[in-house]
Amino acid sequence: MRRLRVGVLIVLGLLLLLVPQLGGDYYVHVFALVFTNVILAASLRPSLTCGQLNIGHSAFMSVGAYASALLAKNLAVPFEVSMLCGALLAAVVGLAIGYPSLRLRGVYFAMVTVAFVEVIRLIAQLWVPLTRGMSGLSGIPKPNLLGVTLATKASQYYLALFLMLLTLLILWKLESSRLGLIWKSIGMADNLAQSLGVNIANHKLLAFMLGCFFAGVAGAFYAHFIRFLFPPEFGFLMATNILVYNYVGGRGHFAGPIVGAAFLSLLSEPFRGSAYETIFFSIAMLLTILFLPGGLITLPGKLAELRWGKSASAHSPSPAA
Repeated sequence: MRRLRVGVLIVLGLLLLLVPQLGGDYYVHVFALVFTNVILAASLRPSLTCGQLNIGHSAFMSVGAYASALLAKNLAVPFEVSMLCGALLAAVVGLAIGYPSLRLRGVYFAMVTVAFVEVIRLIAQLWVPLTRGMSGLSGIPKPNLLGVTLATKASQYYLALFLMLLTLLILWKLESSRLGLIWKSIGMADNLAQSLGVNIANHKLLAFMLGCFFAGVAGAFYAHFIRFLFPPEFGFLMATNILVYNYVGGRGHFAGPIVGAAFLSLLSEPFRGSAYETIFFSIAMLLTILFLPGGLITLPGKLAELRWGKSASAHSPSPAA
């Protein structure tokens, strides 16, 4: 089984490297957005692991996007620096929001994050001299590395792929460490973890800020890739989509958000920007809850159980025998 997984990962990696050669600019554009959604979904996982229902992730993506875009456009800051500044600002805003609100639990914390999404959207919409409001912020420079502008879609695609792999590696290392075990213990039984000497508030805040940082990274890349920012696109709909990626993919495994984001992003591409996109996400969430409570990540195991069940019934002796 381990060899099979390694083989699948190698084949998948080769296919991702060959997308710009095998497909046109359209597929490069779509897969770059898929990588962005994977970063967003995976960066929300630490907060969900701690038991916090965060429905405000799109707001921190918006903070990173506008900060990086404005620094690059108005001050000619290099992309590497502007992206890092946008991500750090998102983390600082996460600290300011998370410190007083992470003591709340369940639906109360979710309501705070939803309200924060609307606050950030309204600030971007009403601060016209800085963000251009509902006219949208245009003319954002293309991403550049070490002074070299990534002018082609293919080069920007590889940048998105690198950012996604780096983000996933960092988050996987953290989740596999002692810190990840503490996060899981808090999510399962925070009172018991506190009785064992775990500082609940600090660890929740750390998980929250870490997710905000990588949401800022995704927002910064998105701003320089699309080169146009419009406040409503970072609203409640995007926030719920990021949450749905985790639940449809499966919260029980690190690969769950990756599978959910890739699956839903690709299948919903024909409906992107229309009312049918919301309907599609709702149906996907409903079907997953009904038939795959553990998420899409559990589908191979379910199919294997079904196959072995049929095989066992075929080889079992009949009553007549």
